[in-house]
Parts: sequence; C-alpha cells; structure tokens
Amino acid sequence: MNKTRGWIFGLTAAVFAFLGAGRSGQDEAPASHWTFDAGSKETVEGRFQFVPGVAGTGLKFDGYTTRVVRKASAAPRLGEAFTLEAWVAMAALPWNWCPVLSQERGGLVGYSFGIGPRGEFGLKVSVRGVWRECVSSSLIPVRTWAHLAAVFDAQSGIRLYLNGREAGVLPFQGKAAYAGGADLVVGMNPEKRKPSDIVGAGAGTVEGWYAFDGIMDEIKVFTRAFAAGEVGRAHEAAPFPAPPDLPARRLPSGPSGPGRFGAYYAKLAYDESWDGLWPAGPAADVVVEFDGSPVRVVFWRGTRYGPAWVMENGQWIVDQSLETWNDEEGCFEHMEDPRCLYSHVRILESTEARAVVHWRYAPVSSRNHFVGFEETSGWGLWVDEYYSFYPDRTAVRKVVWPSRFLGPNTPSQLQETIPLTQPGEEVGDILHPEAITVLNLNGESQSYSWPGPMDDPGLWRNLKPESPNIQVVNLKSRAKPYIVFEPGCRMRVYVGRVRKSVADFSAYNHFPVSLLPSDGRFAVASDKVASFSISNTSPPRHEGPESTAWAAWVYGVTEDASGKELPAVGRSWARAPELAVVGRGVVSEGYDLSTRSYVLACRDFGRPVRAAFELQASEDRPLRNIVLLLKGWGGGGVAAEVDGQPLVPGPAFRTGHVRASGRTDLVVWVQKSAVKPVRVDLAPR
Repeated sequence: MNKTRGWIFGLTAAVFAFLGAGRSGQDEAPASHWTFDAGSKETVEGRFQFVPGVAGTGLKFDGYTTRVVRKASAAPRLGEAFTLEAWVAMAALPWNWCPVLSQERGGLVGYSFGIGPRGEFGLKVSVRGVWRECVSSSLIPVRTWAHLAAVFDAQSGIRLYLNGREAGVLPFQGKAAYAGGADLVVGMNPEKRKPSDIVGAGAGTVEGWYAFDGIMDEIKVFTRAFAAGEVGRAHEAAPFPAPPDLPARRLPSGPSGPGRFGAYYAKLAYDESWDGLWPAGPAADVVVEFDGSPVRVVFWRGTRYGPAWVMENGQWIVDQSLETWNDEEGCFEHMEDPRCLYSHVRILESTEARAVVHWRYAPVSSRNHFVGFEETSGWGLWVDEYYSFYPDRTAVRKVVWPSRFLGPNTPSQLQETIPLTQPGEEVGDILHPEAITVLNLNGESQSYSWPGPMDDPGLWRNLKPESPNIQVVNLKSRAKPYIVFEPGCRMRVYVGRVRKSVADFSAYNHFPVSLLPSDGRFAVASDKVASFSISNTSPPRHEGPESTAWAAWVYGVTEDASGKELPAVGRSWARAPELAVVGRGVVSEGYDLSTRSYVLACRDFGRPVRAAFELQASEDRPLRNIVLLLKGWGGGGVAAEVDGQPLVPGPAFRTGHVRASGRTDLVVWVQKSAVKPVRVDLAPR
C-alpha cells in the first residue's frame, strides 16, 4: 500500500482492530490485533500519518500528541499468562519510559509494555502490590525496524525478546493485578510525566506530555505465554520490512550555498512531524545571509528565536538569552518558552549596508512564570535585543532590559556559548578537542581542551592570558565563529557536568527543538539535537535611558583558527578611532558601541550638504571598516571619497536608506582598514 502523505489531526475512527488470523504465519488468532491498516474502528488522538509498515501500513506518531485509545470495556481480558508483540521503528528515543501498550491506573495496578529513554524496552506488571519490571539488556537502534515481544507467566515471571532472541529474564511467581477499569493506551503514558536524566535538583522540570516518536505496526495481544521458539517463529514469519519511512532530521537554515547580504522572512522546515505541530505562517522565521558566503544566521522557532550562526558545513552555534534563576522554579530564560509564547522576531532594516533584526522575549520559567511579576501593572521582565549585521560577516548584539525587574541581588547571566549537534552526530564530529581559544586585546592567547581540570571548586576554569575578552570556537568547519566583548568582561570556560559515557562535554537535549517543560535534561544518546555549554562571559553593563540597562558585544566568523587578526578587530570596536568633523555640514553625535557606527546628524534634515571628517586611527585604535549613520540625509544618494580617492558603489562601498520618525537616514558601509588617520568626504548625489 502506498504511503498516505497527509497528516491527520483529531479523533479518528478508521484505523485497525482487525481480529482474526494474524499475518505473521501464526494460526492462532490474537485476543487483540492492531494492524494499523485503515478500515476498522479504533480511536486515534492527536496528529498521525499512515506510512509503509511491516505489513500494509503502519501508524506514524508525532512524538507529542499521538496516542491510540481503546476503552476499558473493549480491552482484552488477561489472566495468569499473556504474550505481547509489536513492530516499532523509532525516529528518536523517548524522553522517558513510553508505553507501546499499557493498561494501568494511578501507578498502582496494571501492566505497561514500553520503551525506555536509552532504547531499552521492558514489561512492568503489578504483582502483590509491587511493580515487577523486566528490562532488556539490548538496546533498540533508531530508524530501524525492531520486533519486540514480552511474555508474562504467573508461574515463571517475565521474558523479553528482541527480533526473536531473548533479551531479558525476570523470574518470579505471582498473579498480576490488572486495571480492568482503565482504558488501554498505545504510544503514550496515561498522564503527564517528567523526562529522564534531569539536571540538578530539577526545580525547573515539570511533568509534560510526550508520545512515541516513530512508527508502530502489528501490535498483538495473546492470552497465553509463548515459548521461546514460538516468539522466534513469529518474528521470522513477518515479511522482511523495507527501511522505515523516517528521514534523517537536520536543523534548517534555508537554501545552501553562497547568499546575498540581507535579512528575509522564511518558514524553515525541520521535520514533518515536528513542523506540523506549529500553527505558523510563511513568515515564521528570519534568515540573514552574507554576500558570496554560505555562512548565515537563523532566527528559528526551534531555538525559541535565539539566533544561530550556521557555518558553511551546516554546523550550528547559538547563545543564551538574559537568564536568571531561583531555587523554587529553576531557570527563567528563553529556553523555557518552547512554543514561543513570549518570544518573537522581526526585521527592522535590510539594506545593502546593514540589516537589523529585533528579538523580543520574556525570560520565563517552565511554569510560564515571569521574572519580577508586578500584580498591579501586570508586567514582568521583558527583554529587547537588537542585532546589527554588516557585510563583513559581523553583527553587534545589544541587549536591553528595564532595570526595575532585575535588582542588584538578582543572579543573572547574559551570554553562554552553545554549539549544537545534529541528530546522529557526536560532539567529536563538530568540535576539536581544543574546543575554544581565548585572546585579549594585546594578542595573547590560550586554547583549552576537554575534558580538563577545574582550577576552582566550581564549574569553571580560571583563564589565561590576563583580561581575555575574545573567544574563537574551534568547530570542525572552515569558518570559525568568534565573539568580542568589551574590556572588563569576565570570561569563563565551562568544564562541569561532563558525563564520560556520553561526551567529554556537558551535553543536554532539553534545548533546542524539545517541547517539554524542562530547564535541564542530560543527553543520553545522539538521537536528538543536543546542546553543549562551553563558555560563559559576563560583559560590562551600562545604564540606558528611561531606567533601562544594556550590554553589547560583537559576533563574527573567521577562517583563521588562531584568531590572530581578532585583537585588532576588537580594538577597532571597543577602542574605535575618534571622529573629528571638518566643516559645518554635519554634527557628530559620537560613536555608538552598540551598533558599531559613527552617528552624524545633518544640520538641515532632508537637505544634505558636503561633509568631511577624519577618523584618527592608530595601532592602538585601528580602523576595521567604516559604518556611518547620517541622520536626516534624506532619500538621495551619496558620493564618497576616502583619502581623496573616489569610492565606487559595490562590495566595498554600500549605502542604504532607513525611515525614521520625521526623517530618512542614510547608512554607509565602507571596507577600509587603517592604523593611521583617514579622511572621509561625503557629498549629495
């Protein structure tokens, strides 16, 4: 049967419950048989899809909403022995134990035949008030068909089989206590449950709904205990299945290859099951590209709109939002908003010279509580972030927040460097062992490897050289992402929470992509997108207008893993050359660190005249590309000379007009490096 392409959502009563001779070659009819072929009457809830199965079609679960429910009155009546069979193919491992088939009540009585968070499977049965649980010694691989069987006998206990071979034994004697009044459920727990492997005390992780993520087919229930040979024959009798229809998942970043500078809206496709959960339109996400470069920046729903820098080979690196925490609720951050209820993104500018993207969010807890919530005003902490992108593959990030919501004694964090692995990747596939290099403005540097010693009793290393404010992440890509902070920042390399059985780095998968309410779950395998915390920097904070505070720092990419040119880049931003106006055409409003631009105002808005100024560059205050914001220039063009040489519009000389209240401004970008004074002349054109 051909795959049914469309996803189905809601309650559907046309699925399976074919009762009669099974198609596995067994002559005995099961007490219940879910064929997952259309044509009979069973209730499916949530989003699901019919896809090729082991025989006919199977049912594809979306991982969060899909479940099959049979009312208690129609569930098979079990006695002192039974056998359960199922074919499964997982797209990803469950977040915790997830039933293939269960009929239980209140965690007290019944049975549950399910799959665990590492790919183990097992049968749990209530016997004499105690849950007797047999867990397999073998793990089920993802994106592969597996035949599971569990046999219960009140006289001998539980036996498990994987693909016809014994995978676990738990000997005991005792009759099962069944939950006859409970509904029988396929593919989901009967109530919300927490994920496994919670980080720390778990204050920020609460119960949530999750379902089987993958395809199920041919579930059977027999009211007697099968012998080992019978289980083997049942496995062998099934048709050899084709590989399951579970495409590899990959983080979305738009069309590959070189781009064109600017920002645009898009709806990025990640995975058919996950994408279908989002009521999102065609402008759901934002992508920023750079001329002639495959590197791009993605503001995507799966990262809660926190921007990701994507390298030429598809490797991703993201950052933290403003974050705070307490002992009662754990973290308050953008990561705790998996459905983007409080997070959105929009494009403010996109011209040849500059693109500006605005990200606004509320750092909330996993319980959807705000920081500093005021009962009278109805407001809590909201944060505005502005990203000013330039053609040289750099961006300045400015974070702004109301001071009253973040008191001097409130712990907070603004920045954390977080590489991501794609599903199926290990951290060693994307990061070199010397994962990070730190530098200062004098050019001194040091690289750090994982795993490594902690130089203090906490989770951090004390860094050398002195006063580091630049970092380069050594991804296994040609382009290396870097960050430049203001002098006076506190930079730390993170070495805590290493789990050697998984990775030499701290590895989590509660973020991104996951929709569970959790502020920390350790990754246990490479089945999902995983995040790795490797450094944290506290930048200087500044007072802003209207009782706000702000901080800013620079992102970019370099092809030089040593980062030897970055101290000059850092000095050009943090110690920008002074600008001296020549003549009366414009007035200087100073250098704006938060946008990396010199701000000039025309004396007569809309009527620009010739303007000239000198940038007093030096070795200590070098010039690395010129950004000018000319307020009130109007909609006309500009002719420019640098040191008497006319500039030709093109890759090295770009302009863009930006509408503002009552005026039109001009943004000018010039590719120019210098360590001695540079004169710039502008004229209307």
